[in-house]
Amino acid sequence: MKATSLVGEAGMSQNWSGLQPGQQVAVQEPVGEPYPAIVDAITENFGVVWIVAERPYRRRAFDYREGVILTPA
Repeated sequence: MKATSLVGEAGMSQNWSGLQPGQQVAVQEPVGEPYPAIVDAITENFGVVWIVAERPYRRRAFDYREGVILTPA
């Protein structure tokens, strides 16, 4: 499947096509400090990623338009 480039409202592309479930990432939300997490699931079009944060343990979903940066750890 060809990766689709998604561009957020602010024009920032969130290219999550290289992420895989089980992969460790650093999560940087628009506000706050980065934190470690593991990719839990990702939609087929790479527009939504679910992560499980290591501390505090929680599962969250991020849409490509939220400005969240996920960097492989």
